[in-house]
Amino acid sequence: MRFQLPEVDSLLTSLRDGALAVSPKLFLAEGTLGRTGPGLYSWWVDPEGALELTRGLGHRVVAGLIYAGQAGATHWPSGKTSSNTLWLRIASMHLGNKHEFSTFRRSVGAILANMRDSQNIDEIALSKWMDLHLRVLVVPFEDADSLGWVEQTVLAELDPLLNLKGMPDTELRRRLKELRKIVAH
Repeated sequence: MRFQLPEVDSLLTSLRDGALAVSPKLFLAEGTLGRTGPGLYSWWVDPEGALELTRGLGHRVVAGLIYAGQAGATHWPSGKTSSNTLWLRIASMHLGNKHEFSTFRRSVGAILANMRDSQNIDEIALSKWMDLHLRVLVVPFEDADSLGWVEQTVLAELDPLLNLKGMPDTELRRRLKELRKIVAH
């Protein structure tokens, strides 16, 4: 199923609305309401966090949207449905204290580890940093079969600088990949 442009435009508008993003602490406190299905999400960094990411990465990071993704898309070409939900992706993976389960958490952790001249991600410090400097926005999207295509379309338009898979090769992304290798398990 292909989407009409207005539907993708509506998703982009929602994902770009940083005023609706909430802190990790508030996200967890609000619980699963409206987050038990598939959808898209975007992560936002505040000005102080952007400066710290700039120092750790060696490339300019500005406050605002830095990462986006999906939860719950059908796996193609197998057609296997995903048991993942927005709640599970954000609460368990991104905020779950284990960078091995989240490419976003691993990226931020690698940048912060480099800022500390370390080769290890400090999970407790990373969680505190995320709660202090990040906000997250979720947008439910019930059509899991089309969600993967929608995510590709949305990411191509948003081009969040910490997204790696399927994104244009930039100096910043090459540096991020290097840092991620340094802190590899």
